[in-house]
Order: sequence, then structure tokens, then C-alpha cells
Amino acid sequence: MPGTHRVPGTGSKNKDPAVTASITWTQFVDATARIRQANNDLARLIADTLSAQFGGAAAYLVLHEAESADFMGLISVLDAEGSCLFAFGDDLATLPPLPPDSPHASAWDGRDPAEPWTVCRAVQGLYQTGALFDRLPLDRLPQAIPSTACDEHSCLLLSTAARPDLWTFDEADMARLVRPYSSPRPSASPPVPLPTPPASR
Repeated sequence: MPGTHRVPGTGSKNKDPAVTASITWTQFVDATARIRQANNDLARLIADTLSAQFGGAAAYLVLHEAESADFMGLISVLDAEGSCLFAFGDDLATLPPLPPDSPHASAWDGRDPAEPWTVCRAVQGLYQTGALFDRLPLDRLPQAIPSTACDEHSCLLLSTAARPDLWTFDEADMARLVRPYSSPRPSASPPVPLPTPPASR
């Protein structure tokens, strides 16, 4: 009938009893906020765990997004200078165990964070729910080598010794960014005062 628009699946013969849920905009915004808070909390758990495993030396968890854009791979754990503390990829290699009685152990609900796959699943959880990661500041990592760090890699900042490649993004990306720690942002240089002209006689 001219002037009308029928939405597929809304006719009486096409009703699906399983598709009955509705959501308001406010409910969607609240749910998104909860997901982003959960992402921040999980990123902090990853950072605190790796920091404890490496005695506080871990600064960057280096990541690489697959070309298919459906997977975030783990490359390495670096210290603040870019030296590699652990390289992922060896199926038999494990991360250092958490110290005895670590408060972070129970947060993994029986999963062993020394197993690389545990960290991998946690990172995928962040990636698949829309979290945004920092870019690796390769120019500030003098000890970095190409096999464990390159300029196309992303990273999770693990300590206050780490700094991002870019401090800010646009508002939408900042809302998605997971950055558990970072070094203090340098303050802007104060303006240089103009010379005072000599007093006229």
C-alpha cells in the first residue's frame, strides 16, 4: 500500500516468541557503561597480575591485531626500556607464577595466569567487547627489538613507568580506551615571556 513501510518480521504470521526483549536508550547507555567499567577493571587485573609476576618490571603488554580484525594476538611483555621479559608463541613456555598468597590469584577463578592462554583469553574479552588499546611508543623504547616490538603493535600499559604513544584520542575513543596505568603526562611548557620594551625617555 502506498505510503506505508512494513518492517520484516512484524506481521502476525512472522512473530517470533523468542524475540520479545526491548530496551530503552537509557538502558543501553547504562549497559554500555557497565561493560566499559568491566573492561577497565579487567585491564587493571591483567596489569597488576603481570606486574606481580615480573616483580614490578613489566611495563608493556605488546599486542598485534590480526589482519582479519577478529583477534588480538599477544607478542611480548617488555620493561620500561623495551627489553623483552617474555615472548609469547612458545606453546611450552609459561609466565612466572604469582608470588605466594598474591591477592590477584583468586580473581582468576581457578585459571592459572602463568598460562599464556589465560592472559590471551582475557585480552580477547577486552577486544571483543570493543576496548581500544594504546599504540606502542616504540621511539621511547631504546632496548626494543623487531621480533618483540614494532611500530604497528598495540599495547596495554602495565605500570606508571610506561607511557602511551598518544596521550589523548577523540571523545568516542577515549570512552573505549583501556589504560590501567601510565607515567604522568608532561605538563605543557609555560609560555616564554616577551621581552619588556625599554621605557621611553
